[in-house]
Amino acid sequence: MKRFAILGLVCLLWFQSDWSAAVPPSDTLLPPTTKGYLSIPDIDAFESSFQDTQLAKLLDDPLMQPFFDDLRDQLEQRLVRSENPLNIRLEDLRKICGGEVCVAMIQPDGDEKQHASVVLADITDREDEANELLDRLASELKIRKAVRRVEKIGEIELVSYTLPLQEGATDSQQAFYFVKDRLLVAADHEATIKLILQNTTRTFGDRLADLQPYQVTMQRCADAASDVPPHVRWFVEPFGYVQATRAAAGGRRRRGTDMITVLANQGFSAVQGIGGHVNFSVDGQDLLHRTYVYAPPTSQTEQRYELAARMLDFPNQSELSPEPWIPGGVATYLSFHWNMKDAFEYSKSLVDEVAGAPVFEDILESLERDPNGPQINVRQGLVQHLGDRVVFFADYRLPITIDSERWAIAFQVTGPAVVAKTLDQAMEADPDATLRLIDKQRVWEIQREFDEMEFEELDIAGVGFGGFDEEDEEEPAPLLENAAMTVVHGYLLVASHLDFMEEILQTQNEAAHLAETEDFQRVQRRLAALDAGIGSGRFFSRTDRAYHTTYELIREGQMPESKTMLGVVLNRMLGPEERGVVRDQRIPGQRLPEFDEIRHYFGPAGIYVASEDHGWYICGCILPPQTDDADDADVISQQDAADEEQDGAEDPDDGQDGDEDQDEAQDQDQDEDTETVNHDG
Repeated sequence: MKRFAILGLVCLLWFQSDWSAAVPPSDTLLPPTTKGYLSIPDIDAFESSFQDTQLAKLLDDPLMQPFFDDLRDQLEQRLVRSENPLNIRLEDLRKICGGEVCVAMIQPDGDEKQHASVVLADITDREDEANELLDRLASELKIRKAVRRVEKIGEIELVSYTLPLQEGATDSQQAFYFVKDRLLVAADHEATIKLILQNTTRTFGDRLADLQPYQVTMQRCADAASDVPPHVRWFVEPFGYVQATRAAAGGRRRRGTDMITVLANQGFSAVQGIGGHVNFSVDGQDLLHRTYVYAPPTSQTEQRYELAARMLDFPNQSELSPEPWIPGGVATYLSFHWNMKDAFEYSKSLVDEVAGAPVFEDILESLERDPNGPQINVRQGLVQHLGDRVVFFADYRLPITIDSERWAIAFQVTGPAVVAKTLDQAMEADPDATLRLIDKQRVWEIQREFDEMEFEELDIAGVGFGGFDEEDEEEPAPLLENAAMTVVHGYLLVASHLDFMEEILQTQNEAAHLAETEDFQRVQRRLAALDAGIGSGRFFSRTDRAYHTTYELIREGQMPESKTMLGVVLNRMLGPEERGVVRDQRIPGQRLPEFDEIRHYFGPAGIYVASEDHGWYICGCILPPQTDDADDADVISQQDAADEEQDGAEDPDDGQDGDEDQDEAQDQDQDEDTETVNHDG
């Protein structure tokens, strides 16, 4: 018995010693003022799983190497120009990391004028590589005439570098790092890195892990994942993150309305955190993501939130399947339930604050009483007849140009005859609106001309995170440049292009609809396996079609002029060179291969959303494409060519005889059947 007791004591002491020497998780070291957080808990597990994905295969494809080499060079140049004097690159982190690696954006003391970027890396079994990196950085900083200083804190050396004051700057750039028990921490803010060092010696206190929004978000995703550990964890406190990235960009604010302040004033700060888990190559999925939006009620009334935030009412309902008039070949599809009738009224305080005056009711009164206006009662003619379902879907037409993307949005209505009459009254008073008849359906087409919107640059603010820019200070462009509108199938339907409206109206008579396509059903089966039940929203995407337009515009050097939704986001991120001038494209697209050569890497994707008592749970996946046929990409290319030929043959006045209509319908059915084979083998 004594032998066993001694052996047990030895084991206990050994395990306790090993545990105490383990590198603590990053969320137990970072302060609760962390506003942006991205962690890879196990870099080896991450790489092993990622290598089995189609994205990894795309990255390794020799056809893509010239493009990725150029893109990598540009990204590194941007990082070199960023505010991080240490200039730790992604490949540096991979070389020195033996466990967890994390990047974070901090808002020291919760002060919106301050910011800090932090990198943490577990360098277990990579100490030599870490020392080599630190030596290299020391040499580089010496060339840049940085002043090195070492401060002893207990047994730990805190090393700092201060760069010479730049012309026009008020503060010198600084960088700090320390190494303790196989943990390397680097930051650009002294108080922040000292707080992290302090957290290495305590198990509670000022830590991200103790922050309730973070705890609830991570726990909700962990509960859904069961025993599957995440390959990536992330968390963002939206309003604080925007403030921190503003500070990182020099605190620059634009003239005009500050939408972040407006949204906070209107109750949207109820969204206290957004975060989740990401896994690669799990259960037959290329990518699986679980996200939770933590927004606990801020009101004791029936409405969970206050002021305009009451618009965030997305009830769970069972019916989210595509309507039979949704074309079978669309690239993306989104449907969600929304209490639109109440949302309209709750938007009043938001509209008034943005305008800086109580204009909401004045606008409605003007629409009804102005003798030169449409003279419609918006509440009685539209709002009171809104349902609770919204449907959005998009596609594109060939050949691909800056306005090839086509989209449509449909708002469910309970009184279609009344809404149709209101639409007629509004359009008859619009000089840019023209009435069209498509298969006896009244469709209003709007065609306007205006200057293109401009977007501001999104700066890289520290390692791993980019800044959010403000809204444009200039007068916003009209909501719709070109559009077609009608009331049909119990919905107010708005399409970006008249020809897309024509296809939608003709879909009801076709054999194949979106809900019947194999790839859509495949994604729905996977979502069902992920416990997708009664929820508030569903999303579906054929990523090869969804990315095709943007890819071609990058390849042709036309992204600065792109009018696609994804293109607009990319343009905002890269930013225009000058206001009012079309920027030079920064992404080196000329070295991209033909899209048909790499489209076989892109599979279908889906997401479901469920409204919960304290927020929204979002779960989704990207599936690998089913490519039983080696010539799959060629078949898809042939389908696109057939679509283009058919588009060119269509009569814009819709004047075909009955035989031609029948042939066209048969061709369309064949195209959709071909697409089903292409996407799902």
